Amino acid sequence: MADDSDSESLRLHVSIGDVTIDVEGPVDEAETWFEGLREDYLSDVDTEAVQAAADGAGSVSQDTGGESQNDVDGSTASHTKTRSLTEFYKESDNPTKQERALIVGWYLEYHEDRGDFTSTEVEERAQDAKIGLGANVSRDLSNQAGNGRLEKVDEREGKDAYHLTLTGEEYVQDELLEL
Repeated sequence: MADDSDSESLRLHVSIGDVTIDVEGPVDEAETWFEGLREDYLSDVDTEAVQAAADGAGSVSQDTGGESQNDVDGSTASHTKTRSLTEFYKESDNPTKQERALIVGWYLEYHEDRGDFTSTEVEERAQDAKIGLGANVSRDLSNQAGNGRLEKVDEREGKDAYHLTLTGEEYVQDELLEL
């Protein structure tokens, strides 16, 4: 759906029946908002119909200027807003302590634009979001690396630094948060 131009802004517009989803903003945020709105307003529409509309009837364009607004069912929200870590966490269904650490790491990487993260950074961000983690976050992240969901990429201040693998990203988005 996305254009490969150098622009960092993405506009997604899909109309099916009397429901229109139109989001615009930075690529990652626009895709996240689109998926959330699609689940909320088009969940009972056949996925193939949504894809066909997105490929054919819907329009996708890139835009780099101006502030944008979305309008779905009369409510208007600025595209500069994103979901908080707490909001994402509340969407999960009773994750284990290891999965909580993975969600926080995913949030740091994909929503706070960190290239990688350490157990200390995960602990601090989880504490800010009021998310309880296990007593040994370093071990929990290491176990996630053993499961192929994280990869050790660096070391900072004596702590291993990780980033999510493709498997880890899919696990968080599809299994834990169901985005």
